[in-house]
Amino acid sequence: MIMSEKNKIIDLLNLKEQIFIKVNRESIIQHVFSDEGKLSSFSKSEFKNFKELIGTSLGEYFPIELQSYITEVVFKTFHSHTIASLTFNQILHTELPFSIKMQAMPLENSQVGIWLSVYKEDYISTPFYEKIPVMLLYLNQEEEVIWANKQFYRKSKFDADQLVTEHVREFLKINLKISQRDALKIKDSSIRTEYKLICADKSELIVIVSAVNQYDEEENFLCTSVVVRDVTQMKLTQIELEYQKLAIDESAIVAATDAKGNIIYANDKFCEITKYSREEVLGQNHRILKSKHHSDAFFTNMWKIISSGKVWQGEICNINKDGNIYWVYTTIIPYMDEKNRPYRYQAIRFEITKRKELETEIVHYTKGLERLVKDRTQELHQKTELLEESYAKSIEQNEKLHSKNRYIQKSINYAKRIQDSILPSEDILPIYLQKHFILFKPKDIVSGDFYWWHHNKESGCTIISAIDCTGHGVPGAFMSMIGSTLLDETVKTKNISNPAHILKEMQEQIADILQQNITNNRDGMDMNIIVLNQKKRKIYFAGAKNPVFLIQNGKEYWVKGDRMSIGGKQLFSREFTTHEFDWIEGTQIYLFSDGYQDQFGGHNGQKFMRKNLKELISKNRHLSMVKQKEVLAETLEKWQGNYNQIDDILVMGFEL
Repeated sequence: MIMSEKNKIIDLLNLKEQIFIKVNRESIIQHVFSDEGKLSSFSKSEFKNFKELIGTSLGEYFPIELQSYITEVVFKTFHSHTIASLTFNQILHTELPFSIKMQAMPLENSQVGIWLSVYKEDYISTPFYEKIPVMLLYLNQEEEVIWANKQFYRKSKFDADQLVTEHVREFLKINLKISQRDALKIKDSSIRTEYKLICADKSELIVIVSAVNQYDEEENFLCTSVVVRDVTQMKLTQIELEYQKLAIDESAIVAATDAKGNIIYANDKFCEITKYSREEVLGQNHRILKSKHHSDAFFTNMWKIISSGKVWQGEICNINKDGNIYWVYTTIIPYMDEKNRPYRYQAIRFEITKRKELETEIVHYTKGLERLVKDRTQELHQKTELLEESYAKSIEQNEKLHSKNRYIQKSINYAKRIQDSILPSEDILPIYLQKHFILFKPKDIVSGDFYWWHHNKESGCTIISAIDCTGHGVPGAFMSMIGSTLLDETVKTKNISNPAHILKEMQEQIADILQQNITNNRDGMDMNIIVLNQKKRKIYFAGAKNPVFLIQNGKEYWVKGDRMSIGGKQLFSREFTTHEFDWIEGTQIYLFSDGYQDQFGGHNGQKFMRKNLKELISKNRHLSMVKQKEVLAETLEKWQGNYNQIDDILVMGFEL
């Protein structure tokens, strides 16, 4: 048997199907065995050829793209003293004449034993999986990528050399905002989990992931197959639908029932008109609102229509908790399952009680006309016209109110988009501060709290600020846009980087813009500013009422801001104070508004308090910034309970 120098191992496997090789930790071959015994089991010519393997590297007899995997398996086995396995699939690695299974185990005398065997069960059908419209990954037992289809590379923008051997959790991040089970951990095909797919260009996709382990006929682990579905567009559509639902909730009476008519959802407008609280009405059958105005045949016909999957529209007279009747114009939409059976009914109603009362009065006067003498006919006719005119005005006013409500809602949403476009994007901050978090929770759609930062390449300074404007909602949002614009002008245009000077400039500009020297306007903002000067290795802080919490080398510094705000009634002769700290790696800095500490909650409905916020941050400072944000958010949610949020909430943390 004549063998090429490069293919000696492959040729040996082709002959014997299984061989055992001893290598040292550098993958240098020490001994070669067949499945029957030592080298003596080979013929003389074979013995000569394979004896020449001793002293050479095992990896050089395999395709070049597989050599690093072989070296890595030997290295891990030698240092961790555990058994490791690896399968080279012939379909994926076309230079191989057949699939090869490699098992490594630690031996005495600083050696590693390698079993190489011909593997006849191919578990990847590449041509088939390249055509399917979903993204597909194969992982080894360490959750490292060993193969991905073209759809995945196209969507994720990764190159093959970037992805193979990459740990899957480096680019698939589970959505922690949703209570869900981890599909990559459970490996059950019935589990679907939402993740963020971090693409090669750092863009993100929202994906649904399912995973399942694959085994051969002997129950040996082959790989974990992971199906990844892009649902980004679907999530955006879902958000749009939620905005539409919010608009409907503001003006309409909305409720939903299960197939039996039991109420499973009711909006605030529903509770307002029925006089039932949400706790009272959920789980109750919709019959609790049934008045005696309609016949059984009326409801039988209605149920016949909606149970067949058709939409029903009409006027219904209901009765509220106080025993008073009210009229609604109702649209009932059935939701059908895969067997074309209704499983949910969505009802959207608009109150028409006033209109029905007017209609009743019109009917009353109309019937009276028939009983009155002819000389009263004209008089009654005039009254009827007055009533009709009143009714028309009522409808017109109602339509105007609905139109104004829609306009106001659209205006607020538009203001939100304007505010988001003016404020800096959080995506840019990791370029300058990789370890950071921002917990930002507006009370309303738009916010009076906002965060701001800027990096000056020439000076090497990164300037970060947390600002709490007067009020919240739309008034606060107007102040936040003024504040953001003035910060841009002060720092970017006027190139002021001293935090105390920035605050002083802001104070003068706010007073000038709002004409506070000649009017009673007292609006303004409390804020704190951190300047990170990497060139000078210094940290500078100044605050207008708001403090900073800084932790260096295990020591905590709670530095108060000066007792004056930006804007309002102030003593402009006073100057703000700049505090200086050395730049030390690992320093943790926290900025915040008063929203978190002032939130009511707990058993007694008390404020959370600044002292407890400081202790909470201090207790969890050893955690990563991402984990600290989770702890702060979970603590706030648990503390707040059923209490309403009273103010905008902003907490920022970062680590040098």
